[in-house]
Amino acid sequence: MKKFGKVLIATIIVGGIAAAVAYFYTQRKKKSITIDEFEDDEEEDDRSYVSLNSVKEAASNVAEKANEAFTPLKDAVKDAAGKVKDAVKGTAEEAADNVEEFFDESDANN
Repeated sequence: MKKFGKVLIATIIVGGIAAAVAYFYTQRKKKSITIDEFEDDEEEDDRSYVSLNSVKEAASNVAEKANEAFTPLKDAVKDAAGKVKDAVKGTAEEAADNVEEFFDESDANN
């Protein structure tokens, strides 16, 4: 029985190897390409290229329009930042005065 198992395993291995070789051989034959197949591509080569100058002009136009669109927003943000700065400055001065008064009162109580 052991001998039959060994023969069966050897047969399976040899058959697998033979199947793999046959598969790769047929795939290689299908993929073989001759140079003649590429000769027709030269006739159909109608490429159009984009000029770099037109790309630069388009980018410049986009930058100008973006600047125009964001100018009002930029001005509004500057105004709001100025108002916030003034409010914070006033609050900080008020807080400093309150702290100073607190310490003056505590010194007077002692």
